Amino acid sequence: MLNARKPARRIAFVASMSAGLLLSSAVSATADDPPGGGAEQCAPNVICVDVTSGGKTPAPGGSKPGGGGGGSSTGPQLCGYHEVSWACHDPELGWFSNEKGCYYRPLDNPPAAGDPAWGGHDPKDGTLYTKVCPQTGGGMGGAEIVFEAGSPDGQNVNAEATAIQSAYDRVRFKAPVGRAAPQRTAVVNAPVWLWADGAALPTPGSASVAGISVTATPRLVKADWSFGDHLQTSCATPGTPYDPKYGDAKSPDCGYEFKTGSAGEKNGVFSATVTMRWEVRVVVTGGPNPRTFTIPGINQSSAPFELRVAEMQVLN
Repeated sequence: MLNARKPARRIAFVASMSAGLLLSSAVSATADDPPGGGAEQCAPNVICVDVTSGGKTPAPGGSKPGGGGGGSSTGPQLCGYHEVSWACHDPELGWFSNEKGCYYRPLDNPPAAGDPAWGGHDPKDGTLYTKVCPQTGGGMGGAEIVFEAGSPDGQNVNAEATAIQSAYDRVRFKAPVGRAAPQRTAVVNAPVWLWADGAALPTPGSASVAGISVTATPRLVKADWSFGDHLQTSCATPGTPYDPKYGDAKSPDCGYEFKTGSAGEKNGVFSATVTMRWEVRVVVTGGPNPRTFTIPGINQSSAPFELRVAEMQVLN
């Protein structure tokens, strides 16, 4: 039965045959939204392969995502059927077949040989897929299990890419909430504590498809704080929440001292944001190409918050 859960967030990333995975942009989507896209960005839930600027492209078989950096990002890859464009890959549905107009996803845990699902075929002669077909009037048809001697369109359905995307999808990055102390008014040249709520290290994700296992482990690269033009700082951690017992001590891991007040800023306050910059270490085992690589450039930014900084007045 097709899993129709609604993931909280998807990532669209570009997989080039020669350069591997290159993360592009995060987009929101749900599993029951019809895949689609335009030339402006990758369609929701898409792994784009050999990216074009849109239009019809062949089904992306046989690519090997997950090498080093580089790669092209000129636009999304779209497949086509009867003059309608569809995302070439959806993590829930699999790869799109230009010839048959349906999505095919290899079963994560195919039954043993002799099971009725094989229809009398030998597992050595082909693969069982979940087949889902977009409907002309919108939406998706029901899922069915089918046997294919070769992958649809005669190409290699990329179980490895499916496993990588599925493992990544299980890593839940939350948008941080920026905090600072003193909460109301800080003072020039005095310690300000900075920390981000909701920035705990996400739980690793894992997936297994057709004998290929993938583990995706996130790591915080840094937290970048901005208070306006030319006022920035970076921390190696999300920061430590301030407690009154710390008095006027400096933060042990994420602090800042303003050299100028905020009186000249709009509304007399600095507009502060924090951006958590993550990367994911991916370990692929099983299959023809076991390896380890990193997906960089995963950024989550907070909403702006106000921070007032006062100048000290010295009376003689």
